[in-house]
Amino acid sequence: MNPFSALLLVSLFSVQAFSQASLHSLNYSSELPFHTSRDSEYYHLETSMLIRSILTDMVFIIIKDQDETKDVRFLITFKSNNGAELPLKYVVASEKIEKILKSDFYKDIFREDSYDWINRSFRTNIAYKE
Repeated sequence: MNPFSALLLVSLFSVQAFSQASLHSLNYSSELPFHTSRDSEYYHLETSMLIRSILTDMVFIIIKDQDETKDVRFLITFKSNNGAELPLKYVVASEKIEKILKSDFYKDIFREDSYDWINRSFRTNIAYKE
């Protein structure tokens, strides 16, 4: 292996390790089906509660990191008891992070927007309301 190839390989691994540093993996087990055609109040209530706990975790991570210069990336993975997985990638832009850290008003806007986005993955019909 020539020195240039070795340097390129080390550089690629370094870039990958650096980019992975801001990725936060959130894993949730759920008995709920990811998509359902049946309309049930239980399904929508349980999904709403699950998404709200995810949002609480996301806001906690954003506040804990407190880095307004970098985007925060989340990999939200739902795992069912049957072995199915639903991975969702979600990125919070640094401009939003700056606003979230400064004001509770923007935290609520972030929660509502994020809730709606994650909610579409489950097809639940409960809107975000405090």
